Amino acid sequence: MRSEDHKAIKRVLETYVEAWGRHDLDAWAALFSEMCDFVTWSGVWWHSRAENRAGHGAIPDSIIAQMANYRLTVSAIRPLSSDTALVHAFWDWPAFELPGGGPEDRTGIITMVLARSDDHWLIRASHNTRIS
Repeated sequence: MRSEDHKAIKRVLETYVEAWGRHDLDAWAALFSEMCDFVTWSGVWWHSRAENRAGHGAIPDSIIAQMANYRLTVSAIRPLSSDTALVHAFWDWPAFELPGGGPEDRTGIITMVLARSDDHWLIRASHNTRIS
């Protein structure tokens, strides 16, 4: 994998965190291919950008207020071909609080497949898993 591809993929992930933190779900969803798969930490499986955007758009306001606390640390970017890459990243969300619950520090790992589309990279698949 060329170093500029590696840097471009890291920029996608940086934008992913920035857009999530601002609750800019349109910018966040634009990082995914039209036909993407997203498996949530709770096991929900969305099959397109539109489903992914709609599902994440249903997040309660109390969680939206906490989105800026979310962090992502890339662990590995591995090429699968010249136009696809496998990414593993750890996430943490300190003091995460579900409606009606108390705060807890949440952590997890996210596995993504990114594919080159013309001159940029898009997330084709994402599987989010909590670490207990």
